[in-house]
Amino acid sequence: MPDDAVLERTVAFDPATLSAREARRFVRGVLREAGRGEWVDAAELAVSEVVTNVVLHAHTPFELTVRLTEDHARVEVRDWNPALPQQRSYDDEATTGRGMALVETVTTASGVQTLGGEGKVVWFCVADPSDADPDDLLAGWDDAGWDVEPPPEPAREDLADVLLPRLPPTLWLAARQHQDGLLRELALHRAAHADCGVSEDDLAQADAARALLGSAVEGAVARVRLTSADRLPLPENHPAPLPEVPAALDLRVAVPVGAARSFAVLTRVLDRAEELAHTDALLVAPGLPEVVAVTAWAADQVVRQLDGAQPTPWTGADDERFTHLVNDGSAPLPTGWDVAAVRDSDAGVVAADDANRIVAVSRPLAELLGYGVDDLVGRRVVTIVPPRFREAHVAGFSRHLTTGEAHVLGVELDLPVLRRDGEEVSCRFLIEQQGTADGRRVYTAWISPA
Repeated sequence: MPDDAVLERTVAFDPATLSAREARRFVRGVLREAGRGEWVDAAELAVSEVVTNVVLHAHTPFELTVRLTEDHARVEVRDWNPALPQQRSYDDEATTGRGMALVETVTTASGVQTLGGEGKVVWFCVADPSDADPDDLLAGWDDAGWDVEPPPEPAREDLADVLLPRLPPTLWLAARQHQDGLLRELALHRAAHADCGVSEDDLAQADAARALLGSAVEGAVARVRLTSADRLPLPENHPAPLPEVPAALDLRVAVPVGAARSFAVLTRVLDRAEELAHTDALLVAPGLPEVVAVTAWAADQVVRQLDGAQPTPWTGADDERFTHLVNDGSAPLPTGWDVAAVRDSDAGVVAADDANRIVAVSRPLAELLGYGVDDLVGRRVVTIVPPRFREAHVAGFSRHLTTGEAHVLGVELDLPVLRRDGEEVSCRFLIEQQGTADGRRVYTAWISPA
């Protein structure tokens, strides 16, 4: 025990979901034993975030140490995974990816110490509470970050280059946000349902593969100097804050030569999570078809190329396969809303569900677009979105499902609509959201020629 410490306690934990609760209890007990109850709230919140990160992403046992001096307490969480914590560039409404910022905001000091291939130590200190304004905490939610030394890179002979041709960064970043939510919810679900078909080892391998690809895309995007010709096209004056990234990247990723199994496991784990999401077993919406497809394509490219196959480019979100959504019973039509108000309207109006599937359309709008009234029902909204804007539409709607952000609801928009004959019609939109009796959402768009 260091000379200035007056009390020190250490305990070991397994990487189980309940460990966060036990860690809070341990920290609370040590601080109260030392007569420092005023530090408990901040310490409990911070240790919960750090331990949850270890459970969900490090997937190793860990040691928790609380060391008290006369004027502060230092809490250390040591695990054996060398991957360092990362702050996600998520939106204000995101419910994941904020742990580092939160820890830094509620403590007096914090950081991470890499131990190379032997893991890392995440630490923070708490002391007498400050008189910080709540707005400062919210600002720190976005601004905080830790400076860390990276772990050593693997030797080049242990790596193989994989090419992901025409990878769509906007769609991938939306997919990554969905992946993070799926894997987090699946890990929590497994804590109560060990027979769910996914093991702890599966979760660890899937998370490692997901993190490797995510870091590679983020790094490549950060290095690109965009010109107007490079950017993903967006409709003029569109309010959705999609990231300014290139429309496509030929991304080269260095992956461990033995990583094929981890990427195959990633696909299988995400498929299982999507199945559970469709049955409402997870607190996350199922992924849109393009989001699921781009994830599967990237993982499959790694597996195939490590086996000697040639790269296959991403075919694009404007692929005709994404305009149809077969109703196999996994996504029933929403109930408890007035379909006749749309179907029998004298105005141009279309309604879609939270699977981005058209569930009703009025005759005036169908005729404007060159369809019969029943022709569009069951097809996806991308059917009437010009192909150059489909990726932005899917990414924006996926982010809405994941985070709840709703930048286009209740706002008049001028957007082009695709007719059946391939022509575009400039239209004025007003999109509204309605909850249904079964907990679903219906999106109604009032559309008229501009």
